[in-house]
Amino acid sequence: MKYKIVISGRGSETYVHKLNEDQINIIKEMDLEDPDVDELSSILKKEDIFDTDDIIFGAYSSPENFLIMVYDEEDNLIWESSDDHEFEDCDFRCVFDMDKVLLIEDYVKGQFYSYELETDDFDFNKLTPVITEIGERIEVITDLVYDDQSLEKDYLDYWSKGMYYYLND
Repeated sequence: MKYKIVISGRGSETYVHKLNEDQINIIKEMDLEDPDVDELSSILKKEDIFDTDDIIFGAYSSPENFLIMVYDEEDNLIWESSDDHEFEDCDFRCVFDMDKVLLIEDYVKGQFYSYELETDDFDFNKLTPVITEIGERIEVITDLVYDDQSLEKDYLDYWSKGMYYYLND
């Protein structure tokens, strides 16, 4: 039987910029609560603050911030996570934890990913999130694994709710 798994809620699209010492010193003098994005782009030597190869996206990993819904072939909801759901296991990864980086977090809300799964019977205990910690500041669910098998994901629709800037130096 085929199942569709959807992750929605609140999360982050984080743009990571690696920095040199000169960039760090200049950014330290800036107001990161409300930075001049044109000045920041110039310091990063980018046309746009979103211009980076390092973008990490997903729902925040706290259960009150994500909702996972599973639908059967007839599009009937057969399971959904609760706001206190705890996974039995997770694949935890840390990225940019020792790097000198500027994290530009776009706080987002909506539907993040959709997965298609083919299995005899869906068992939520076999669902494992891949949780990525970014620069020891932000934790998001970046993927799902079912019964130790990677699932192919499609990106869905979400929108920005605000920007935050963090300097890891």
